[in-house]
Amino acid sequence: MTAAPRKDSAIPNSNATFRYEAHAFHAMFKNGRASGTLTISAGTVHFSNDQGEVQFPLQGADISQGGASDRLLFISHPSQPDWKLYTSDRSILDNLHLRALPALQQRLQKAKNRHRLNWSIFAAVLACIVALPLGLILGMDSITGVLARHVPLEWEQQLGDTAFKQFKVNGHFMADKEAQALLEPLVQPLLDANPDKRFQYRFYISRDDEVNAFALPGGHVVINSGLILKADDASEMLGVVAHEIAHVTEQHSIRNIMGTAGIYLTVNAVLGDMSGLLALIADAAPFLINQTYSRNFETAADRKGVELLHAAQIDPQGLAQFFEKLKLEEEKRLKEMAGEDNGELVKTGLSLISTHPATEDRIENLQELIAAQPHQRHRDLDEPFLHLQDAVKNYVTQSGAEQGETE
Repeated sequence: MTAAPRKDSAIPNSNATFRYEAHAFHAMFKNGRASGTLTISAGTVHFSNDQGEVQFPLQGADISQGGASDRLLFISHPSQPDWKLYTSDRSILDNLHLRALPALQQRLQKAKNRHRLNWSIFAAVLACIVALPLGLILGMDSITGVLARHVPLEWEQQLGDTAFKQFKVNGHFMADKEAQALLEPLVQPLLDANPDKRFQYRFYISRDDEVNAFALPGGHVVINSGLILKADDASEMLGVVAHEIAHVTEQHSIRNIMGTAGIYLTVNAVLGDMSGLLALIADAAPFLINQTYSRNFETAADRKGVELLHAAQIDPQGLAQFFEKLKLEEEKRLKEMAGEDNGELVKTGLSLISTHPATEDRIENLQELIAAQPHQRHRDLDEPFLHLQDAVKNYVTQSGAEQGETE
């Protein structure tokens, strides 16, 4: 529970000073965010902690709401563009210095009215959840979809940055500038066609033989050298990339974390208290590196991926071709595991226990999605893709040799 603001003066007046527990975003802090004390006095906003401080005039300050049910109040000022302060202490809405500014009066009153409305809505939602706990469990994907939208983008970006740094420690990556130059002409059509502009995507090439790619919150997309070298054409690789972009835009990683939170934290979040979920998310970076997605999330990413490929004028059959290759690889491994006689039995068992859609079902679903898209001409990306493959082949050969020498 947030403590009530302390006042230097017992009687509110123009000289009163109010303090609130708050947080600040700034590059000077570890992980870009830190807690501290927000002080509002006549004409001044001040934030401080043991790492640093900032002060700016109250006049001209921008105040906005955010977080679940608009519980958080954000304060910034054009004179300090690198700083953003926020507090969950709702008593700040009654701060006499804020309310004395005509430009802020209407906005603060609107914030209070919206807060009351949100509480009424959440109370109704709570009644439904208490009456239908099973419905909460069955509808977790939908609930997390709503809640994930209230996670501050800065937090999601920070989580992805942390997870990628941890993954990079044991990985081998092509130099960022070289990878960027090679991938840009291929991935830019996808980014241009993507209607969701919330995230700034960064693409990396990892020296990894596995035919795959993966994405982290905030827009980190890692493409394995195995996928690039074994793809028959650009559409096959970009089909996988579009699928991973869909995981980012649909916030599947964040929603995965929320899905492990349990009913108590989820109910609190639905009621507007995101603190428990946000604390869980803040410590979830290790979980993201080896995460898997549910059948629903994978199916949604396939659907969104096909839509994105079509919008970018890239042949979506490439994504289906990728899963055809996975199907052949699965069949090969099944024969090795169980022999030809028992392969079909093992295959059936794996499809039942897997959380992912069975590959055959996935291919069938993709073909239906592709058939539903209007026919169109597709981009010719052969030249930049062949250039990418040649460069990645040289990188894998050279980096492998260098690693062998050091060992």
